[in-house]
Amino acid sequence: MRLPWYVASGVITIILLLVLLLAAYLDGPLAERLDWVHLRGPLLPLAIVVYVLAIYPVMTRLRDRALSSLIPLLDNQDSSRELAANVFSPGKRWELTSVLVGIAFGVLLSQPWRWVDRPLAIYAAAINALMFGILGILVFVSMSGTLRLSRLATRHMKVDIFATRELVPVANWSLGIAIAFLGGTSISIAFQTIENLLQPQNMGFYVILILVAFVVFFLSMWTTRTAIVRAKRTELAIIRTQLDLGFRGLREKRTQTAAPGLDNVNTTIAAWAAYERRVQQVPEWPYDARIARRLAASVLMPSFVYLLKLVFGINL
Repeated sequence: MRLPWYVASGVITIILLLVLLLAAYLDGPLAERLDWVHLRGPLLPLAIVVYVLAIYPVMTRLRDRALSSLIPLLDNQDSSRELAANVFSPGKRWELTSVLVGIAFGVLLSQPWRWVDRPLAIYAAAINALMFGILGILVFVSMSGTLRLSRLATRHMKVDIFATRELVPVANWSLGIAIAFLGGTSISIAFQTIENLLQPQNMGFYVILILVAFVVFFLSMWTTRTAIVRAKRTELAIIRTQLDLGFRGLREKRTQTAAPGLDNVNTTIAAWAAYERRVQQVPEWPYDARIARRLAASVLMPSFVYLLKLVFGINL
C-alpha cells in the first residue's frame, strides 16, 4: 500500500527529528547538545529537506498544468505529441541520478571526513548530503520541465494571440520556480545569526539570490513569450499587407471625381487599422497582474525575514 505524499513526508520528518535527538543524546549531555548553538547546523538542512518535500507535489502539479495548457495548441505531428508525453514522465532513472549527483555534490562541498568525529557531526553531514540530494531532484524537475515546455513552445505550438490567457499556467509554473527558490532563501536567512547577516559578502550573496529568482521567472517563460511575439508578427504582417492593398486602392480612386466603392475602401482600411491596434495591444508575456503581484510579494519575502531578524534581534 502506497502512502500519500504528505503522510510519507511527515513520517520522514519525524524519523529525521528522532535520529537528531538520538545523535544529540549519544554526543554528550543531552541538555548541552540541545542548545541552539549545537542544533543550528543540522536543523537548517533538515528544514530545507522538509520544505522541498512539502513543495515538490505543488511543483509537479504546476508543471503538469502548464503542459496541459500547451497541448491544445500543438500541431498534429507525432513528434510534438510524444514530446508532450515525455514531460509528464521525465524518467525515474534520471530523477534518481539527480538525487545521487546532489548527494555527491553535497559531500564534496562539505568534506565531512575533515570534521566528522562525533554522532551529532555525523548526523549533520548525513542530513547535509540528503539536503543536496533533495535539492538535486527539485532542480531536475524544474529544469527538465522548463526545457521540454520550451521545446514545445519553440517548435510545435500555434498561439492564438487573442487567447493568451490560456498560457497563464505557464506563468504560474515560472512563478512556482521563483517562489520555491525564494522560499529556500528565506529559510536560509532565518537560520543565520545576525552577525553573519551583517557581513557584506553575505548581504551581497542574498541579494544575488533574490535577483537570480527574479531572472529565472522571466527566463522560464522566454520561449513562450517568443511564440506569442512570433504569432503577433505573423498577424501584423498580414494586416499590413491588407492595409497596403487598401491604401493603393484609395490612391487609385483619389483622381476619380465619382469613385465607386470609395466608402467601402475607407471602411476596410479603418477596420484593418483597428485590428492592427488590437493586435499590438496583446501582451507579449503570459503572466497577468495577479501573478505580477505574487512575484513582487515573493521577492520581498527574504527581505522581510532579513529585516525582521535585525529589527527584533532574532538571533537564531
